[in-house]
Amino acid sequence: MTTYQSRLSGCEEVAEGTMAFHLEKPTGFEFKAGQYVDISLINPPETDAEGIVRSFSIASAPYEDRLLFVTRMRKNSGGERRHRS
Repeated sequence: MTTYQSRLSGCEEVAEGTMAFHLEKPTGFEFKAGQYVDISLINPPETDAEGIVRSFSIASAPYEDRLLFVTRMRKNSGGERRHRS
């Protein structure tokens, strides 16, 4: 498995409780429509029992110069929204 590093270039709420995350597309990263990736956060401020890796379907087209991931958010025990696994 090949590993790539990327940076978050932006995020926005696209519907109530649904966030879109825009990431830089790493050099040499290629994919086909319908594929997914496992994303690992480096030094996240908090973790849960599921760890630091989440799988996301790629919402952008292969020819686009950035990566787009869209996900529903869920509330944690403190009432704050977080990624829905």
